[in-house]
Amino acid sequence: MKYKKYNHNNISKIYEFECYNLIDIENDFGKRKWRIGKFLDLLYRKRIRIRGNDDGDYLSVKGFVYVSNKDIDGILGISHGKDSIKILVDKGLIFKDDSGNKRNRFNYNKMLSFFKLNDEFFNCNKKKIEIENGVFNRFLDKRNKRIEEEFIKKYENDDLLLWEKYCCVNSDLNIQCLDEVIDLRVENKLNEMNEKLSWDFVGVKMKDRINKNLNDIENWKNKYRINKKNEYDIIVDDLNYLKSNKFSDLDNIFKRDGYGKRLYNSYSRVIREYRKYIKIDNEEVVELDIKSCFLSLLYVFIKRLNSDIDDDLVFDVKKKLNELDGSFESRNGIEFVNKFKSIFENDGIYSNEDNSIEFRDYYDLIRLSYGEKKYNELSRNSFKELVFKVLFSDSNIKKTIKMGDENIDEVENRLFGVEGKKLMNDLRKIDLNNWIENKGGRIKKYNRGNNISLILMNYENRVMDILRLILMNKRIKFISVFDSLMVKKSDYKKVFKLGNSVLSDIDKSLKFSVKTDLSWEEIKTI
Repeated sequence: MKYKKYNHNNISKIYEFECYNLIDIENDFGKRKWRIGKFLDLLYRKRIRIRGNDDGDYLSVKGFVYVSNKDIDGILGISHGKDSIKILVDKGLIFKDDSGNKRNRFNYNKMLSFFKLNDEFFNCNKKKIEIENGVFNRFLDKRNKRIEEEFIKKYENDDLLLWEKYCCVNSDLNIQCLDEVIDLRVENKLNEMNEKLSWDFVGVKMKDRINKNLNDIENWKNKYRINKKNEYDIIVDDLNYLKSNKFSDLDNIFKRDGYGKRLYNSYSRVIREYRKYIKIDNEEVVELDIKSCFLSLLYVFIKRLNSDIDDDLVFDVKKKLNELDGSFESRNGIEFVNKFKSIFENDGIYSNEDNSIEFRDYYDLIRLSYGEKKYNELSRNSFKELVFKVLFSDSNIKKTIKMGDENIDEVENRLFGVEGKKLMNDLRKIDLNNWIENKGGRIKKYNRGNNISLILMNYENRVMDILRLILMNKRIKFISVFDSLMVKKSDYKKVFKLGNSVLSDIDKSLKFSVKTDLSWEEIKTI
């Protein structure tokens, strides 16, 4: 029987890869070529969206991405999914994680499927093509409408997320000098890599990885440039998908996570070199971020722990700290507040005793505390990395950290004070599992070593939501990236003033800094 060709008006597009093109797919899979093409396109986009190959869990570092069983069955077909995956694996086009120990973070009863696309797909030429199968296009269209409905239903009461979506719809990213911008990124990354080799607290494995890249520098540069170009293409694609309401192709990039309640949008993982080219309403943006955000929030949190303020998170943490051996007073961390009050609650530029060095914030102060030689040799960012590594590493990694002749105990004493160190370590002992969203099933036993990041992300989101709400009510468009706001150039002065007023009402330690080419003197006059 000859079937009439079915056409569907909403036509989806996928990437066709030179290393395994549509003809190759058809030779291996026949009429299922479009399903296979869509699956490969999905793996490619998911991987590009994951930035930072050197960080994250084991599978992410190795290049694996999660694909739901619903997507596997829907795209590849219930009857052919397993067979199709086996063929792709046997041909070396994809790799499947068969470790059997990757479980859903929020539902421990659910096993997750992870796949990795062959590196050739990221290095070869590619082009966008239209799917020429009406039935499959209809399925993808229905899938998109279902996902859009799920998004609306899930976030219909989250006005801030919906406003952020509206702002992103009214934004663009168009970099005419992309090669030059990528070259700048390469230069910045190389400088960062070379500097990391001199950091005492960077592990041997990381340094070996850096040296491997530097010893084959041209190959590394070429791969890195290709990666950044691929990233840019996907960002632009995602914006176009957003503007046309193709939620199924956005891979859930608009969401609140279940961990720190952080808000994610189209620009959450955009590298800093690309951000200056973002436009809202076709107008250039200025980025404002909370100065030394996580450390300022740590300062606020410790102050609140030592007060009677009505704060449910503080109440819960304090209650659980009291359940440990000894009283809360022995671990209240107030020494950290007293030690660094002047740097957190004042604003401006500070000088050392003989006025030979100027410093601006907590990280600069810690850098200076190691002496002028260290101050001049190492960047502020290196000490920010040190602080973060000490704060957010589990006990096994943390105990290996050193800085010059200082062991981890001495480093922590310098960073937080003796009492502050005691508090940091005790925060890693209490159970804060109730602050992580549970989507059903048995919750995975989480790592208590992550408690500090959980607390600080929770606080960061609270502060940012207050700012987002005020700006939304004033109909000021913005794009938030965790602790920062990108606003139109015509709005940034009033947002700067308004934001700092709001932040000061929350706590005197919280204040905006301006990521712009303005001088410090100009910024002070805003």
